Amino acid sequence: MINFDALTLKLFSDEASDFLIGARLQKIQQPSRTELIFYLRNNSLSKKLYINFNPNCYHICFMSKENELKRNIIIPKTAPMFCMLLRKYILNSKIVNIEVPKYERIFEIYFEYYDELNEKLKLCLAVELMGKYSNVILYNYDTNVIIGCAHNVGSDKSRERELYGSLPYIYPSKQKKINLLKSSFDNFKKNIDYNNLPKSISSKYHYLTASTVDKIKSLSESDEELYIKLKDFLARDKFIPYISKDYSEYFLFEFENSIKQKDINTAIDNYYSFRQAEFIKENLKSKILKYAKTQLLKLESLKNKQINQMEKIDKALLYKEKADVLMAGLYYIKQGMKEIKLNNFEGKEIIIELNENLTPVENANKYYELYKKTKTAYEHASELIKDTNSQILYFEELIFFTQNSSDINELNEIYNEINNKPENKQEKNIKTDFIEFEGFKIYIGKNKKQNDYILSKLSNSEDLWFHPLNSAGAHILVKTNNSTTVPDNVILKAAQLTKDYSSQKNNSKTSIIYTKRKFVKKAKNKLAFVTYKNETEVIV
Repeated sequence: MINFDALTLKLFSDEASDFLIGARLQKIQQPSRTELIFYLRNNSLSKKLYINFNPNCYHICFMSKENELKRNIIIPKTAPMFCMLLRKYILNSKIVNIEVPKYERIFEIYFEYYDELNEKLKLCLAVELMGKYSNVILYNYDTNVIIGCAHNVGSDKSRERELYGSLPYIYPSKQKKINLLKSSFDNFKKNIDYNNLPKSISSKYHYLTASTVDKIKSLSESDEELYIKLKDFLARDKFIPYISKDYSEYFLFEFENSIKQKDINTAIDNYYSFRQAEFIKENLKSKILKYAKTQLLKLESLKNKQINQMEKIDKALLYKEKADVLMAGLYYIKQGMKEIKLNNFEGKEIIIELNENLTPVENANKYYELYKKTKTAYEHASELIKDTNSQILYFEELIFFTQNSSDINELNEIYNEINNKPENKQEKNIKTDFIEFEGFKIYIGKNKKQNDYILSKLSNSEDLWFHPLNSAGAHILVKTNNSTTVPDNVILKAAQLTKDYSSQKNNSKTSIIYTKRKFVKKAKNKLAFVTYKNETEVIV
């Protein structure tokens, strides 16, 4: 990802100044610890100024509705303390000026504020966009005293620059860089480290990032040409932003496989909202997968214990055999014996331990009781293991659909499901792929929401439902159109599709089951998780 740099911030400030200066701050929201949204109005126009000071994605821009959705913004019911502080001091106030200190990644917004005595004061909100040191600080411009910070910085975190309420606000240390436009080619050559050329140049010159240098270097055939092109870049009167088609990078000039942006703000908003969406998706995936894999480990351990219980059936049968043999040989048993050797019903001699304090019949009954107890434990374990296998399959499907999902709404639905949050019932935007084959429509559910939609809304009782046997995969539905029979080639096609959209797609042979929709039952509180009966198995 391309980091937000000082030149981009300066250009944004130049572009946004006409709207920002004179705008009134109507509303303040803080969706997360590192995000702020200012609702601004000026000249009959309303805009949302979005400030992100997360070290992984720091930037500032006017946010469009489309990109607000990409950012997955959720407003908390209770505003954080810093948001409450901002509301107290600058809500409904007017922006009188904005500034970006030369060569710095600090965006300063100046507000007019009236105190309790109705005296006009000037407050400054300093938005510092500096990687892991990113922060937002509100201070009194007249006294230079900090009122509050998004992140307080004490002496334990920084010896050079502490930031918290009542301290004077001071700028970060100046970067020891020079202006390339005022530097000779000889000096430029001295600053080049060929082991890491982009970084060596960006660390010496203002407004040049390592990514920008690297991109311009790829278009240059010599050091001198690189020097000239970098100077031409910095000397431009107008910068036109472009974003790569895969949204992996953006630059303030045209490059191969790039898309021209309307203006600087649009480029910032489009690029970083896309990167945020990717970050949010990966973060959600990580949380879901971590939870699901943890649950799978617990279930596998539980299953092993249940299997051990089931293996005791041999012990139960041995108890019954000993009880039957004792009952058949009561004549040979005397009270006080500790063991006896008797032939079982197959003529094989076995040794049976006895309680010397019990009668022969009581000893036999003791073994019958042990048989009944062990048999009951086996039957109970047998039922439990069915439920455990169902839960294992559920979490395997959870992992499969999470790994194959690229939609943030789908991931949110899965995340809400595992956290028992209310499900969004709106289904109007759900789309499912289908193919037509031999006059039949075959629907393919590629995620949990689509699978649930296919079962709940698209299917009829006589339609055929397909799924890989005992493994994760899509729900495939063949619409029978009230046909009494479905040709074998249609069933085979649906079975092949089921394999292709499953965790078994690379196996040479996969078992696929299918049954009528009326024999498929949805599980409660588990999206697209089902039980079924009367199934037929085919090998693909």
